Amino acid sequence: MTGSRSLDHAASSDGPQRLSHSDKHALVRRLRRLGGGGKPLGPHVRLAAEQHGVSVKTVYKWLRDPSLAGDEPKPKQRTRFEVTIEHLTVVANEQNLYTAWEKMQAADLIDCSYRTFARAIAERTDPTLVEAALKGYKGLVNARLYLKWTPPHRCHTYHVDHTKLDLWVWPSHKHRSPVRPHVTVIVDGATGLLHAVAWVADINGDMIAAALADCAVERKYHGVLVGGQPEQVILDNAAAHFGPAMRAGVERLGWIIAPTAAYSSWQNGKAERAIGMLNKRLSNRAPGATNSGTTRTGAPRNVARLPADINPADVWGWKAFQMALQAEVDDINTTIKMKRLGGLTRLEAWAADPTERRPIEAAESRLAMLTSGNKTYTATKNGINFQGVDYVDACLVYGRKYLIRYLPTQREFIEVFDLNNEHVGTAYDPDTIPKNRRDAFMAERARQERDAQAIEYGVRAHRRHLAAVDNANAGYGDDNPTDDDEDVQSHAGVTDMGATSRLDRAHGSNAAERPEPKRRAKQPRVPVEATAQETPASPTALSRLAAVHGEPVIPVRRPPAGTHTEMPDNPRPDTSSTSSPDHPQN
Repeated sequence: MTGSRSLDHAASSDGPQRLSHSDKHALVRRLRRLGGGGKPLGPHVRLAAEQHGVSVKTVYKWLRDPSLAGDEPKPKQRTRFEVTIEHLTVVANEQNLYTAWEKMQAADLIDCSYRTFARAIAERTDPTLVEAALKGYKGLVNARLYLKWTPPHRCHTYHVDHTKLDLWVWPSHKHRSPVRPHVTVIVDGATGLLHAVAWVADINGDMIAAALADCAVERKYHGVLVGGQPEQVILDNAAAHFGPAMRAGVERLGWIIAPTAAYSSWQNGKAERAIGMLNKRLSNRAPGATNSGTTRTGAPRNVARLPADINPADVWGWKAFQMALQAEVDDINTTIKMKRLGGLTRLEAWAADPTERRPIEAAESRLAMLTSGNKTYTATKNGINFQGVDYVDACLVYGRKYLIRYLPTQREFIEVFDLNNEHVGTAYDPDTIPKNRRDAFMAERARQERDAQAIEYGVRAHRRHLAAVDNANAGYGDDNPTDDDEDVQSHAGVTDMGATSRLDRAHGSNAAERPEPKRRAKQPRVPVEATAQETPASPTALSRLAAVHGEPVIPVRRPPAGTHTEMPDNPRPDTSSTSSPDHPQN
């Protein structure tokens, strides 16, 4: 049936039921409407009497009843006991119905029996006022109706709250006593998707801002893209507890704040229920639980009463606690099916929502990230090691020190800054590094390889050039470096032009002349390694070396293997275009 609320059959009874005062009023109005001039017809009266199992006389009696004649039924005037505010005030004072009845009987405030008084309290008194009289404001809130409101789509409203969990955790081997961990919870109002961040110490605005930025950063969560900036954030506005820190964290991100009224925790019920769920599912089952039962002496069942008496072996370490917390959050988001969401889990409802997300930008998230303070991290061969993870990127320089910023639960990347707090880049875990950053990292390594090869080629080419010049000046392959040539004999006291040239080149004009070395037997010259081949980086390397040494570097080209080049019997250097301090050029 189109428009039907349910396909279930309506409840019915075999025989006629006794009509209530409202039903009698409706029957009288129908009979008067069917009759002419407001007077019912006899056949209509008989049919109504037969239909409801009463006599015709009874129907006419209803037609004459003044309380059933108007547009609205008038309440029947019955003389019975009714509970008043004064009676409930006595009940609130006595905190017991029987003693309150006795007090009022003695003061002549009531004249009914206790049974009548108790029945009036149970059947005809507003239960909200009864709970308020017995339990105060909390009873009033828990027993009254409220207007339920659900955000229209994901990322519309985030509910934020903070608390201490009911368990003890040992932070590290440096601590002498355990702590109760702090937890910040962020709940999406539409889908209920839960995000939790644990802290060791007391929180501040920077930590809350980092937790919110951690939730707003786009990331993959069990194969689903999550993260986005909300349109408003609902949080506790209490002056005490953690209210100011949470407010400061939201204001730092520039998001709209929707604070709850003071002492109105039910206005942030989604976050309150999330905290209760974590305490029930995680804290009460943990090794260091404080609220999972007591012993005969009243001490906690699973841990010592005083923190100083707690054994580290009896509680979780910090890493074990973080893993257990994340596992419980994942279990809540991916396994619990919610009737409100049509039988979907929180993560399935998030994925099915077509609303566009607005993830927080990288520059904005860096402003809200936690910092390493004055502590620096040195880039090694494996990258920057932070909290047991090595982070790498093309922007890192080996041996250089950096400052870092990070998100509390995000372990896939960190933001790297120089010592002046200028952003350098984003470093990633090698297992989850994006493809474009991996390509950039490999391209940077390839550039370093090319530059190193260019340096090596340039140095070797320059050394070969120097060897060729020295060999040519010394008379390559000749046992007697001097001859009777007039050009050589004109140099008084100089027997080796090559040696002089080397002295001048190495030590300047004031260098002392070295003694002539002993001549060895002539040996065939065999190159110890293959001739270097030119690469695309060769011109760049040669130009750099020429700029350093002040002279052009000409690579020596050797003849191919298998060819023979004859050398003159007495090679002499060509000094026609050179000058020296002793013989300046004309």
